[in-house]
Amino acid sequence: MQALKSTTIRSLQTVAKVAKPKMERALEVLVRARESIKPAYPTPEHLRNFKLSLMDQINFPVYVSTIFLYKADGNVKADQISQCLKSSLSKTLTKFYPLAGRVKDDFSIECNDEGAEYVEAFANGFLFEYLQKPDQNLLRDFHPFNYAESPVASNGGPMMRMQATFFKCGGLAITVCTCHKLIDGVSLGIFVNSWTTTARAGNKEVVPRFVASTIFPASESFVPLPLHISPVQANRFVFDTKKIDRLRAEVSSASVPRPTRVEALTALIWKCARAASRSNLGYSRPSLSAHAINVRAVADPPLPDNSVGNSVAYLMAQASEKEIETLQDLVCSLRKAKAEFRRNGLKTLLENKSIFDIPESIKDKFEKDEIDFYTFSSIVNFPYYEAADFGWGKPVHLTFPNYSVSNLIMLMDTNDGKGIEVLVTLSPEDMAFFERDQELLAFATTNPSVLGYTNTSKL
Repeated sequence: MQALKSTTIRSLQTVAKVAKPKMERALEVLVRARESIKPAYPTPEHLRNFKLSLMDQINFPVYVSTIFLYKADGNVKADQISQCLKSSLSKTLTKFYPLAGRVKDDFSIECNDEGAEYVEAFANGFLFEYLQKPDQNLLRDFHPFNYAESPVASNGGPMMRMQATFFKCGGLAITVCTCHKLIDGVSLGIFVNSWTTTARAGNKEVVPRFVASTIFPASESFVPLPLHISPVQANRFVFDTKKIDRLRAEVSSASVPRPTRVEALTALIWKCARAASRSNLGYSRPSLSAHAINVRAVADPPLPDNSVGNSVAYLMAQASEKEIETLQDLVCSLRKAKAEFRRNGLKTLLENKSIFDIPESIKDKFEKDEIDFYTFSSIVNFPYYEAADFGWGKPVHLTFPNYSVSNLIMLMDTNDGKGIEVLVTLSPEDMAFFERDQELLAFATTNPSVLGYTNTSKL
């Protein structure tokens, strides 16, 4: 990855030329400082060689980005915020010492205290410009690296990189980029909770447990997670409580009389994505959807709730190209996949050393890229908004940008906790059909303003 100058102005419009997104304006970001934040205390010698688990091995070293957006707090200045972030991060890295190290090989992280990268930047716009019409392309330069080049953490690169971007209005964006070689969604929440607790000088200490490798030991024969980098287009869809309830009623059946909110929305997104692929290609293909599941509680023995490391597996739900599944059919398929995973999923993963258990009936088509394959991940009911309070209030919005991996769907709570946001990333060709699907639009609002449920007095 090409190094960037310590002080530079980068236009989002220029950076985004790779994917050629439609943008009404450029938002310029001036990087003022770039430094390495080391742990407040050196890592003890006996902890310097951190063993990866099988789950860690399987995951590619891509950076997973999370952006937290905060409204202005007139009582706290930018330099105070930046100093607070850096000092509390340094203290937090003492406990999360692998994040200050570097990936050594497929089996270990060298905990050498080289530190996490911290970037301080200033944007030439106002926070409400993003919130009134959230466009992830406007956030490309809110990353501490040029995301248009590659999301992959280079050998010897930081395990964690972050950027604090201050708006003209005093608003703030904190971008946290963590290497997927160690961090999953739950681990990120544990880290952020620990970091913010330290920043607030809170009394309840958050202590991580690094024990995943004892339950999921590393292997010479692990099968890496497939990673396909391609041009993509992302869009955001919001579902309010009333429409989610109506959808749940429509997808209920004798087999699944009480579908969950996530099951109902997953079935709808999956069906509409398949319809978009069919319209784009001119014919139907078999479809497979992979659904992330936290295995901390189902491992044997169970992992503690504060276990940090990759502890996510995927259950597989299948749909045939010869049938037009109803939403009820897809929900039943999801329930069946969950039941099968509970019986054998984790055992199969440990035996095959692979995170995806592809059905034999379509394995050949999967390897030839002749199926529609979608990955779903849900952080609904995860307390990210509550965890991310550094002392100047909860975020008004958070998002998980994805600029390079297609057919990835992320579900999360709205900031008022009442609705669900879905970030959908498809190929530009499929998205052109997907975002016009009338069955989808009967329940979803396409990329509405966040300002409708946010106090805008300090934006």
